[in-house]
Amino acid sequence: MKKTIVFILGLAFSLNQGYSQDIHFSQFQASPHLLNPANTGNYEGDYRVGLHYRNQWASFIKPFVTYAGFFDKKFKKELLGKDFWGAGIALYSDKAGTAEFGTQVAQLALGYHKRLGADKHLVSVGVQGSVVQKGINYDNLKFGNQYESVFYNSELENNESYASNSIIYPQMQAGLNWQFKYSEKLNFNAGFSMFNLNSPKESFYTDSDNRLNTRFTINAGSDIKYDEKITIRPAILLSGQTKATEFILGSDIGYKVKDVPMLKVEALFGIYYRSSDALILIPGLQYNNYRFGISYDVNLSSLRAASKGHGAIEISIIYIFNLNPKLGIKRNLPCKRL
Repeated sequence: MKKTIVFILGLAFSLNQGYSQDIHFSQFQASPHLLNPANTGNYEGDYRVGLHYRNQWASFIKPFVTYAGFFDKKFKKELLGKDFWGAGIALYSDKAGTAEFGTQVAQLALGYHKRLGADKHLVSVGVQGSVVQKGINYDNLKFGNQYESVFYNSELENNESYASNSIIYPQMQAGLNWQFKYSEKLNFNAGFSMFNLNSPKESFYTDSDNRLNTRFTINAGSDIKYDEKITIRPAILLSGQTKATEFILGSDIGYKVKDVPMLKVEALFGIYYRSSDALILIPGLQYNNYRFGISYDVNLSSLRAASKGHGAIEISIIYIFNLNPKLGIKRNLPCKRL
């Protein structure tokens, strides 16, 4: 119980100082819109849809639960030649802890993708606009001035100057992405994105001008075809916002179980490390145009004593619809594992 209280106080302090980060996932490549707006429409196919679920800290506190979903479409025009663009929508919902601190996000994004250098390079740019709503349940919060000695008295006023239990504001994001096909067996990709470009005001207090600081994300990866059966896909993510940083490094390995027309099956397994926080294990399956992933975070941080090593579980699914199913989906360029 003592460890739980310490955790809650630490979280509350970090939120109060504005050092916490936005919604993010361990399977960061399975949420392309959240990773970088330049990913909008960047895949081999015609339509793409994805769902994502995350449950964290359920072993010792009311869990933090996140839901996400997205849809995007690729557009090709004769005037663009081999270039193309995409448009998409994404929805996110997050509820954190005992105070039921909720975040709801709706996003619209546009991406433009240009081929260069005999089609070996693909340069993408994307922009994204969001509407964010956040709310909190004050009835579930306990404040120091509501304690008499060591006893809590809910009848006492908390004397906090909250203006509302709900706020809403706009957000702007932008990003760049580069993909390079070195050979049939080796591809590279790298991206850079910026979030909260408009520094929106975020505060539940009446007299506060607290604004969200800009968050940056840098990601890079590669597809290495080891042989006809095995593909290795190392990836790295660096994200930072004010004094909070996140660094993830690891790799997926794909084993081709079946690869014939109309039937493509690839078994996947990924292992990643999030700096000073968790070891992430990600088994998955690629079945034709579906990609399934389930991950588990093994907690390695100072919270390990309270969590007993249990961190978070995530489930993701992505489906790409191809208007020409007889041709299948070619994956000549890496597309962040769909």
